[in-house]
Amino acid sequence: MPQTRQLPAMPRIGEPESFYAQQIQLADRMGDPHSHEAYKVGQYVTLGTDPRLSWERKLKYFDHALKRHCVPPPLPDEDVWLFYRQLADLVRTHAGDEALKMASAKDDVFAHRLSKGESKDSIAEEAETFFAQLLGQARDRPNHFCDEDWKQLKLIRDQWM
Repeated sequence: MPQTRQLPAMPRIGEPESFYAQQIQLADRMGDPHSHEAYKVGQYVTLGTDPRLSWERKLKYFDHALKRHCVPPPLPDEDVWLFYRQLADLVRTHAGDEALKMASAKDDVFAHRLSKGESKDSIAEEAETFFAQLLGQARDRPNHFCDEDWKQLKLIRDQWM
């Protein structure tokens, strides 16, 4: 008779570091690798959403979560594969939200400067540097963004460059 597997729910984001540490230890004691990875994702996404961090630091947390904790075990069943895909989507959603917040704030600053008479050419130089850091140098969508967020970020960028 096949054993039914209970995969964990997606982790809550925004809990204190101690919450994730306790849940990870509990998952380890119970021999539950999927819960371990889910809470690790919750931990790193929460760290990446700290508004005090630079984009570079946020990105390190998001990329770490994707590369280390959103990877299914070898030869997974379909439900396990889908679970890890949902974890990765959770990371991408939060990474995109953070990037869009930063891009929107910078867009407001640029619009204000333009309304005060600054030339669009002088703003374009700063915009190029800012968006190169936020979006990277590649033309293709980075793994840490979903398609919709990538398109929105490029629209914001393109109006200034």
